[in-house]
Amino acid sequence: MTAKVISVCNLKGGVGKTTLVMALAEYLAGDTMYGKRVLTIDLDPQSNLTSALMSEEVWEWQYNQKGLTLPFLLKNADYFLEQGKSQKFIVKEEVSNVRNKNSFNCLHLIPSSPRLFEVQEYLPANAVAILHNIINPLIEEYDYILIDCPPSINNVIKSAFYASDFCLIPCVPSRMSINGLELLLEQISQFKKDYEHKISTIGTLISRYNGTVAQTHNLNFIIVNPFFPPTFATRIPERAKIAEGLDFHHPLTYKQKYGDGHEVMIELTKEFMQRVDSSNVYAPLMASLL
Repeated sequence: MTAKVISVCNLKGGVGKTTLVMALAEYLAGDTMYGKRVLTIDLDPQSNLTSALMSEEVWEWQYNQKGLTLPFLLKNADYFLEQGKSQKFIVKEEVSNVRNKNSFNCLHLIPSSPRLFEVQEYLPANAVAILHNIINPLIEEYDYILIDCPPSINNVIKSAFYASDFCLIPCVPSRMSINGLELLLEQISQFKKDYEHKISTIGTLISRYNGTVAQTHNLNFIIVNPFFPPTFATRIPERAKIAEGLDFHHPLTYKQKYGDGHEVMIELTKEFMQRVDSSNVYAPLMASLL
């Protein structure tokens, strides 16, 4: 199976993008869950996904100190691809602190570092294919490639769009988060025009939902708006908190890590696979209006 590449993004921070990427990766790849081959890519210079999926000691001494993080790969992509050394940037051992009896079929990570702030400042517009070129040799090795995007638009993010088949948009039912959703859809529509690309939006995922009057009003606005991708039936409740203090020396089960959100994550992963594997994906109506 050729990997499906999905960027997870919203132009409003704090909507749970990183937690969503981590959860989808862990549930997709788990032997006791779906046993899929999953590669995660941390495209956020804050490196929260990296911190969540690998120990800081391993990151520092085996990857960061050796220049084996995403910003170094982006700066020298042609060299590493020509030399066939891009595999060195992929963390393949002890990714995640979830440890079931059989752990994971395949869960890998391309880690980031704060130096990505520097790279995204100078990456030229004509380098839009850079992430695609990095991913392309790996496409047969995975079922899903998940890209955690920061809440911004720059040439690095456009490179993620260019490499992706789909975009998934988490959204808190608040006015600011909805505004971030609207702006992102405009950017995606413009990107598709500029680069003649066919990236599709597979849906809006409601996160941090608590059922207040204000949230319910905003949720209804999202659901009925014809310009928004259809919402997932699964919603991530506000109470769905993962275990605090990610300690890689004390592995957790899924239930220990995700608590009340465990069953929700199982349902979300199932719905995610159905949407990604379906040909009935969302084509933004906004594209016809721009």
